[in-house]
Amino acid sequence: MAHILKNYDEELSALKEGVVEMGAMALASVEKAIKGLTDGDRDLCYDVIDEDEKIDQREKGIDEQGMSILLRFNPVASDLRNVLSSINICRSLERIGDHAVNIAKRARKILKAGGLEEVRLIDPVYLEARKIVTTALKAYSEVDEAIALSVIEMDRKVDDLHKALGKSLSNKIAGGAEKTESLLNVIFISRSIERIGDLAVNIAEDIVFMTSAEDIRHQ
Repeated sequence: MAHILKNYDEELSALKEGVVEMGAMALASVEKAIKGLTDGDRDLCYDVIDEDEKIDQREKGIDEQGMSILLRFNPVASDLRNVLSSINICRSLERIGDHAVNIAKRARKILKAGGLEEVRLIDPVYLEARKIVTTALKAYSEVDEAIALSVIEMDRKVDDLHKALGKSLSNKIAGGAEKTESLLNVIFISRSIERIGDLAVNIAEDIVFMTSAEDIRHQ
């Protein structure tokens, strides 16, 4: 029995480590996409697109790990919530990786069209979204419900910054600004960043469920 319990604990620990590593991969992908945009480095954008398969494969591996634990050990109570939440969180992380690819593709189009000074306006939205993803990952790593709940409050600032940027750029377009397509791509990049913030909230909600069995998704 002790041997089985040791294996069980080791597998739960490995599952958690895998999710934390995947979180770092997804966040790094977003960082690289934004850097490619703001630094005018198309190679970085191509790297994000090429490396997305690694994030997808990591999600698949974690999903298989989690299902194996469920089938072999039949966990209950907090351990069951831990496994289920970890699987859900890795799906949110995979979607963050997808948004990084979307950002990279639109950044590539902006750079191909000759660049755009307004890409710098993305920075406040990105920095705030990066902060809440980092906080959500910390909450998961430390199994801290209070930190997770703070993520939900922080997301409002991302939403406000995204709306303000969208309004500003839409007014520029309506006023007859040049490089309309590139300005639209900046709006869509901001939208992807806002969605990354939403996914950080999803992660936080899964952590609350994991720690307290409370479903706060629709509150």
